Amino acid sequence: MKILIDYSDGRYFTRPLTDEEVADRATLDLDVAHVEDAVWEEYLRHCDQDGIWQALWRSISNEQYVRRREKELMPLEEADREIAKLKDERDQARRMWQHFERENCQLRAEKKLLTATAAPVRHPQVDEFTCVFPQPGCDVLALPPQWQDRAKMILAEFDAEAAAEGIVHQGCCCGHEHQKLDEAAAQRLREKGFVVEHDSESLEWESE
Repeated sequence: MKILIDYSDGRYFTRPLTDEEVADRATLDLDVAHVEDAVWEEYLRHCDQDGIWQALWRSISNEQYVRRREKELMPLEEADREIAKLKDERDQARRMWQHFERENCQLRAEKKLLTATAAPVRHPQVDEFTCVFPQPGCDVLALPPQWQDRAKMILAEFDAEAAAEGIVHQGCCCGHEHQKLDEAAAQRLREKGFVVEHDSESLEWESE
């Protein structure tokens, strides 16, 4: 038996629904209560025992309310699951990026080590220069003006873990505009919080 349970006047009222009414309520996504035919027949015979039946209708109405709330909350729960999934994928992508970035840094460090320990070669012409590596807390204004913007970019994306493995894992703020600083100028930058290293680059290589 499909019935309507109505509480609009402050007490529960029930009546049977026709097939057309059931279809209309389904279209409007409205509740329809289901009770066994025997229960409805018992109600018709003993409807004067109002307190018992009011308790029954209230319990059915409460169950309908719980089902409605579950249906309303389901899209929110699905959205929360989707958000959690996207966060997991984002974190995984970050971990993969950091892993490959560390591997690239390690390869660069190994390449530099191999170059340093390779068989001697003659350098008919060598360009000497100084690399300046900004560190958190350094005084960017102590740099030449043409290096300051790049230093700020490096500090904004500073990776403490990668830097801990060696300065080869971060860029120098002098970029392609390397200069050869004297030791006094290099020491002043060190005192301002920079890592400063002198290096050299062969402009012409000749194998033994």
